[in-house]
Amino acid sequence: MKLGELERTVQRYIHDGGALPAALAAAVAPPATERWQIYAEGYRLRLAEALGTQLPALAARCGRDAFAARVAAFIAVTPSVHRSIRDYGRELPAHLAAGARDVEDELRAELAEFEWQLAAAFDAAPGQPAAVTDLAGVAADNWPALRFRAVPSLARLATTTNAVAAWRAAKAAIDAGAASGPLCDPAPERQAPIEWLILRPRLDAEFRSLPADEAAALDRLLAGDTFGALCEQLAATLGDGGAAALAAAGWLKGWLQAGALERV
Repeated sequence: MKLGELERTVQRYIHDGGALPAALAAAVAPPATERWQIYAEGYRLRLAEALGTQLPALAARCGRDAFAARVAAFIAVTPSVHRSIRDYGRELPAHLAAGARDVEDELRAELAEFEWQLAAAFDAAPGQPAAVTDLAGVAADNWPALRFRAVPSLARLATTTNAVAAWRAAKAAIDAGAASGPLCDPAPERQAPIEWLILRPRLDAEFRSLPADEAAALDRLLAGDTFGALCEQLAATLGDGGAAALAAAGWLKGWLQAGALERV
């Protein structure tokens, strides 16, 4: 067997498990099965360990056994395609949401997404956030054409459960050394959607809730709308061009002060 084919055989066995291929049994001294199982089991253990490190609040909320079972089910259907183990697990929130059977499962899926985005914001590049003073020299006629994009750490999401409250409770328990789990407080609840903004303006990731109209305006801007198009849309909604421009300018100032936007 050529080296490339042997390497692919090793990868398939470690990813998929099953009976040990004859080529691998012949590649090492007996007991071959036990030797190869060390690699196969170690691969899954490292992935599970990485997910526990990335999502400590979810692990605490679930408890050790339930978290291990959910992670094992995820790993079984989601082999890693990343060069860095840090990037493994992005699909876990969607995996949990797809298998949700009750409100607790829904909360855990949203908790996983929230916690993943916090970690991603912490690791993101700083970018070049624009400041309010950067726009001081923009002529009034040029304001409608202004465009912005998100800084690399910015994330937007909405929750329909009290997942963020669960994250706060889990974090407090972890910090106090009491997160042996599973954590039951707060009790899971469905609620009206809450919009969230996550970013890392300084050393740590931060988050805050957004009013629905502000969240919609920010999403339009990040989707490519010019500042002028945003004001026109708000004027159509509010029926007052002056109020729309004032609201858009106030939101833009807040986003810039938060370090959320780069000017295009």
